[in-house]
Amino acid sequence: MTESLKWKLIKNAGWLFGAKIIANLLSYGIIVLLSRTLGPTGLGQYSFIFYYIGLLGIFSDLGVGYYFMREVARDRKRLQELLPDVLGFKVVLAVFNFLVITGITFFLPKPSWLKLLVVLAGAEAMLTWISYLFVNIMYAHEVTKYDAIAQIVERFWAFFVGGTVLWKFKELSPFIIALLTGYVIRELLRIKLGMRFVDELKIRFKPEKWVSLLKKSYPFWFIGLFTMIYYRTDTVMLSLMRGDYETGIYRAAFTLIEVSLFIPNIVVATTMPSMARLWNEDKKTLEVLFRKSFQMLLALGIAGTGGYYIFARLGILIVFGNKFLPSVPILRILAIAIPFMFLNSLMGSYMNATGRELMFTKITGFTALLNVVLNYVLISHYGAIGAAMATVVSQGTASVLNMTTI
Repeated sequence: MTESLKWKLIKNAGWLFGAKIIANLLSYGIIVLLSRTLGPTGLGQYSFIFYYIGLLGIFSDLGVGYYFMREVARDRKRLQELLPDVLGFKVVLAVFNFLVITGITFFLPKPSWLKLLVVLAGAEAMLTWISYLFVNIMYAHEVTKYDAIAQIVERFWAFFVGGTVLWKFKELSPFIIALLTGYVIRELLRIKLGMRFVDELKIRFKPEKWVSLLKKSYPFWFIGLFTMIYYRTDTVMLSLMRGDYETGIYRAAFTLIEVSLFIPNIVVATTMPSMARLWNEDKKTLEVLFRKSFQMLLALGIAGTGGYYIFARLGILIVFGNKFLPSVPILRILAIAIPFMFLNSLMGSYMNATGRELMFTKITGFTALLNVVLNYVLISHYGAIGAAMATVVSQGTASVLNMTTI
């Protein structure tokens, strides 16, 4: 691995690491305030809104964003060639996805005020889905600092403005509106900073071009869809099958698990563009980069499992309080999945970067279906603990299948 590549990876990881540390500290401050103000039910309602939007955001990209990032990472001259058609497609998909969300939401067995918040969150999500394209541009150029800045700005807004609104009104609705305002600020920043890499912004609406894009991007869409099912189906199914309280108990445990997930997220975000480039330029260096990343994530994942299991009760008490003690056994079960989550992120990114996205699509499709079936069966019998068990089995199965493929 060359010194220039090492320095670039370290610099990008440093920006993302700093941003994630700050963002996570502020995020958990918000979750603590929300949990202690509105209790498990309030946390469950909050989680349902954003997990539901994420789960129904399946038509917001169709894989074109990831395909676009990989192609530009391999050849930056393709940016101006691909951007107009990809941007036009993303705008149409965002509007369509919002209409889907709005239509389905009215049939949910939820109170009217919660449905309205879901629709508002869906409206803001249109801007988020479009802004991701500009994040893809930044990452394709192996620059992460601008997205890090946008994330930090939004988290400060959420913590100070959102926290103040929650403290003053002690209601979920004004708090959600404050958060959505912060999201709008973040997305506008992403677009503005991403434009630094664009010579001229154009947008085209040519369906024949979109068909051509879809022929190349659809594996990435399926991968994103199945990954979303992994991480969002449990919360949505818990909410619909067991109610807001049990969703809040589960969400508290998973919130602490998410603290650790910033590690593979940083590794994947910083190495994926380099892996895509090295696949064309230097496969030997690519193998070294993958092996070292794998060894590091495996060691950190195993250490994470031990730490979470030992300190589960203490962590729940400190962060969420006595009302959330039922989250302790759930957290200990979820901790078993940490090494699998770490390695699946890396192996998936590696296969996508090296042209094996179809194989990864098959693996994620199978394990996502397994996850849904397990959630339905286990939540019916064991509630939130069943959802945690489903996560462990699904992630473990994915790791075994990924390792036998690479």
